[in-house]
Amino acid sequence: MKIWQKALDYFVTGMGFGAIIYLVILGVTYENIGDLRVPLNSVFIVFVCSELIGELSFLFKTSLPYFWALILHLIGTFALFSIMILLNHWLINWQTLLIFVITYAIIWLIIRLIQEKDIRRINRQIKKRNG
Repeated sequence: MKIWQKALDYFVTGMGFGAIIYLVILGVTYENIGDLRVPLNSVFIVFVCSELIGELSFLFKTSLPYFWALILHLIGTFALFSIMILLNHWLINWQTLLIFVITYAIIWLIIRLIQEKDIRRINRQIKKRNG
């Protein structure tokens, strides 16, 4: 049961990050977003690819060294990002690749900061309990 709970957590986290990034990109790219019509299948494709990217986070819970887990996660994320672009018939150019790199770096940083915060909280609880 715990494995399904963790998979669901990765799934929802991926979808959340994907939705936020998608909305930010739409907001930045279009001056008058009120006139923009986003096809439902495009939103669905973004959600599914984002959820699958979230699932790739299991790599960090394996016995792989962190560096290799990060490399495999990056490659898998880029593959899913590319599939999302192709299925949505979006343009692939240097700006698209730059958006991918910046977005990946920002999300990686956010997750690392959250992990550091959790580690500090756990260490404080252990110290409090032992001392």
